[in-house]
Amino acid sequence: MSKLFRPAPLGVDLGSGSVKIIGLKGKKISVAAFMDIPSSEREDETLLINRLHNFFKEVNIIGQEAIVHIPGILSFIRTITLPPMPKGELKEAVKWEIKRQLPYPPEDAVYDYVATVVADGIAVTFASAERKNIQRHIFPFKEAGLSVIAVDVNPLCLMRALPLQGTGNIIVLDIGAKNMEIDIVRSGALRLTRTVEMGGEHIKSQLLSEGFSKEGAEDILMRGPAERIEKILNQFLKEIFRSIDYYKATFKEKIFSEVILTGGVAINPALKDYFSHMFDIPVSVPNPFDNFIMREESLRPLGPRFSVAIGLARRAA
Repeated sequence: MSKLFRPAPLGVDLGSGSVKIIGLKGKKISVAAFMDIPSSEREDETLLINRLHNFFKEVNIIGQEAIVHIPGILSFIRTITLPPMPKGELKEAVKWEIKRQLPYPPEDAVYDYVATVVADGIAVTFASAERKNIQRHIFPFKEAGLSVIAVDVNPLCLMRALPLQGTGNIIVLDIGAKNMEIDIVRSGALRLTRTVEMGGEHIKSQLLSEGFSKEGAEDILMRGPAERIEKILNQFLKEIFRSIDYYKATFKEKIFSEVILTGGVAINPALKDYFSHMFDIPVSVPNPFDNFIMREESLRPLGPRFSVAIGLARRAA
């Protein structure tokens, strides 16, 4: 097929409980689909490949190019600030910093970086992963019928998908099925990222332990009210404030401008209510589908579930 008519690469986000797919064609969303994956199949590679293949076939994307994200547990992400310098010098300086900071041999690493001009120089965020881990991670996608042309990391995807261009310190909470990622962004540059093993499944487990049925727990997880999940959300809040305190001590920052919630759990309005009471700054749940034209309008309310997939697709835009 001529490159002129080749579809843009898809953004494919395989989380711990589901897979989300986004295809973009300018301001139009050409593909939007998701599928929940039982934990028993997510943890068995053969079952996972079979389920993904059937889903990709159903969505009619077999053989297409895709960009996927690599989990935080497999990636190494750091942001450094360098003095102003020409691009050629910047490339060499970043390469030296990456080699200096990597926790494994540089020859085993695959890495890339993004640079943003800030008030005190150039903020450089670099992300790396061991080659063997990348190959292991993308294997199911390839076996299921996609051509993986690039991998990316969660926080950089969110920065493409969400309105994070303000000048203040913005706290981004991406809460999925099993993990919560805490990112802090300032002036369009990622300053801190941390992944905590705490997500929707933990909320559901707490509700089940309190005597709720599986259906009742799932309903509360997606709809609230906040009073029913306040106990477990306090544990989330403890980890969030721990990250904020570390950020304040490290970067000598005291003022935060906004909290942004995203991820599948953020669809529950109870989360916004709870965090709005806990923080003295605005809390919002932006929909990454805003400003896009889409055929599957029924999926628009589920926009926060697709933030990473949209960020992956926008990498190629």
